[in-house]
Amino acid sequence: MRPAIENEFDVVFSNATLHWVLDHMPILRGIWRGLKCGGKALLQMGGSGNAADVIATLDVLIASNEWRGCFKGFGFPYGFYGSDEYRRWLHEAGLHATRVELIPKDMVHRDRSAFADWLRTTWLPYTQCVPQDRRAAFTTQLVNKYLDAHPSDENARCTSRWCGLRLKQSGIVD
Repeated sequence: MRPAIENEFDVVFSNATLHWVLDHMPILRGIWRGLKCGGKALLQMGGSGNAADVIATLDVLIASNEWRGCFKGFGFPYGFYGSDEYRRWLHEAGLHATRVELIPKDMVHRDRSAFADWLRTTWLPYTQCVPQDRRAAFTTQLVNKYLDAHPSDENARCTSRWCGLRLKQSGIVD
């Protein structure tokens, strides 16, 4: 087993990664151990409310008779957390955040095809539950159902709401 890294880094940076992890405490404790005195951390990930409209559409689709069987035992795979709970976790891990905030933003896809490509790749935990020979049909239904409720703009662009959690950790002091 590799020994823990301690007091080795001036900066820890993570972008669009931590929302793939459900339990952040071991990571935050590792960041605390790995940072040198005065070290800083900047983390950004999907946060509470991220892609809520896409998730709501997925929930309807996977509850349907057609797709329900593909999702037996499926659990929500993302750690989309809010700023209050994250502040608490940072404190418990020994980190001192100077900023923890949820940042809403529109994710704009150039057209229906680009939106489908994003759904097919970013939402792998969902799409991989569906047998490969049915994935295209699943994605097409997802796109159609989403765009029925959230139509493309006049330039055929598709928009989904994104909400990121961004935090900056101030320097650690002994």
